[in-house]
Amino acid sequence: MRHLFWLLFGILSTAAFGQDISNFTQFFINPYTLNPSYAGIEGRTALFAGYRKQWTSIEGAPVIANFSLHTPLSSKLNFGFSATSDKRGIAQVSAAMLTVGYTAVIDNTTSIRFGISAGYGSNSVDLSSASSTVTSDPALKTLLSNNSFLIGNAGISFHKSTFHGGVTMPNIFQPVYLSKDAFNVTALKPFQSIVVHASNRFYSNKDQTVFEPYLIYRLNNGLPSQFELAAVVHLQHVMWVGASYKQQFGISGLLGFKIQNQFAVGFSYSLKNGGTNQIPAPSYEIQLGYLVGNKKKNANAYSFVDTHKEKVKKKTAAEILAEKKKQQQIEAKKIADEKKKHEELLAKQKAEELAKKTPKVEDKPFVQVEQKKDTARGGPRMKQHADLIAEQQKATVDPLHLEEQEKIKRLEVHADNPTEEHGDVLVHPHAERHEFVKKGSHHEEMDYGDYVIVGVFKGRPNSERFSIGLNKMSFTSDFGFLTEKSLWYVYIAQTSDINEAKAERDKYRKLTIFRDAWLLTVHK
Repeated sequence: MRHLFWLLFGILSTAAFGQDISNFTQFFINPYTLNPSYAGIEGRTALFAGYRKQWTSIEGAPVIANFSLHTPLSSKLNFGFSATSDKRGIAQVSAAMLTVGYTAVIDNTTSIRFGISAGYGSNSVDLSSASSTVTSDPALKTLLSNNSFLIGNAGISFHKSTFHGGVTMPNIFQPVYLSKDAFNVTALKPFQSIVVHASNRFYSNKDQTVFEPYLIYRLNNGLPSQFELAAVVHLQHVMWVGASYKQQFGISGLLGFKIQNQFAVGFSYSLKNGGTNQIPAPSYEIQLGYLVGNKKKNANAYSFVDTHKEKVKKKTAAEILAEKKKQQQIEAKKIADEKKKHEELLAKQKAEELAKKTPKVEDKPFVQVEQKKDTARGGPRMKQHADLIAEQQKATVDPLHLEEQEKIKRLEVHADNPTEEHGDVLVHPHAERHEFVKKGSHHEEMDYGDYVIVGVFKGRPNSERFSIGLNKMSFTSDFGFLTEKSLWYVYIAQTSDINEAKAERDKYRKLTIFRDAWLLTVHK
């Protein structure tokens, strides 16, 4: 009768096998055996092997062995393989499954993973060691031949920084393990068993100590539900200790070691239990894990073998400089686009302004002032007279000449109150005007930088006259030449920071005398 007992025990255990193909105590080492969505979770190829001996002092007690391999095929697609052998009494189940997984990345620390598995299993009954009385029982004839069936599972999991949790359905097919007529065991229906699990990591001691609790709850339709609690402490990322409690199975002690964050070996020992529904015999389990190669770059990984907390990589000076340069290029392009967009509007506003203003050209004797040395055309005085004569000849036909005279006239108009503000109702004639000019080789060429321009002149005398007049009004002004444009520019501010130049432009634009100030950048 003892053989018949273990025969029935093995058959009923085989039915339970269909609900959870690998119910290991150290499930946390290789969570892929618990939830197929964890395929590829290590961020690299991972190999695992597990062996569990249940109730060691009892003959014919369950023995389960598992081998699995899983890896990320890309940043989103994952693959897994699992093979399991589960022997219970004189009954044995062998099974293998393939898994396909998908990772939906939300951000650098958050992702949702999906996984589904399908495979083949077979169960057999070994009656060679049973007595003739047992083997002659007609009810056992239907079990003398092997049975095969489909197996599969599916799961989803959520991962956020140190938190990991999910839901899995261990059985998505309906395997038939034995004849209903012989033993009246109801076949398992798919989607009637669900496993919910969650864990979190708490880092301390400069991330060298990790406390990691786990919770599992198994819901089985027609069978008692079961919860399982476990807690592990990682010490210096080289060993771990912990304990677990599984309802109806009792308490287990946990111990393991790691080598170079790539190889791990874990041991568990379950104490014998003396409850009315429990078998008073101890159990033990061994788990091995090996990670192949390096983790893929930017992979949202979770690993029990490698528990090092990923550090945020600090940017090098070269990277910061490159980012700054790129940002400047983007800003320059934006400014250029704005300039192009406003080009027609600026031309129209300028024409309207010149049409409304018809200043008279005053024939005043030129006032000699302290000048910058100029030897380009026979000395400063000859150059000034030549420019003045040329300007007077073009006064009636050259709009720029009219604009120059209007600028110089401002020195008289605003002499009494140079800091008079025009208010916000006035539209700035030059809006967002910003010109970019390459530096030339003229001896009075403007240097590299960003300038706030308040006047443009064809000749040096008027530019100098306007600049000196502004300085007499207590403004800090200067002028220079740009070969590319063949023009003289009077500026009220110079800087190497475009944002500072914009601020200066906006400040001076509030004054009526500088209402049309604009930006100029001299570059290589």
